[in-house]
Amino acid sequence: MGGLDSWWDGLVRDRAASVLELVIAAIADDYESVATILASINERDPDLEPGNWEARRAVPVSRPEVISALKELVREGYAQAYILDTTEPYSRAVKFREEDVDKLWFLVTSKGALTVEKLFERISSNS
Repeated sequence: MGGLDSWWDGLVRDRAASVLELVIAAIADDYESVATILASINERDPDLEPGNWEARRAVPVSRPEVISALKELVREGYAQAYILDTTEPYSRAVKFREEDVDKLWFLVTSKGALTVEKLFERISSNS
């Protein structure tokens, strides 16, 4: 049954890649919490999306999937976790800790911003 296993592995990897794309796009231009990321992904009007963005097939995305994607993006240097405050310094970079995820805000790093730019170039060229 090697064929079935590879089919399943490909399906899971495709979904995980789609969720990563959706999450990195959601945090591309502002600090976002897990709740706002979920809303951005799951409640976004598909008519406002670029052409045929295949990642949208993963919607709806669950909270655990978003947290897993954030953990991966932070670990690989594409995103940073922050604590936001009303006094200076208004944002402070912190280590990602899953138990603190509801207190954290996320934003792409410069590496992540370049990736988002390339992502949207690819999506636009497929339209």
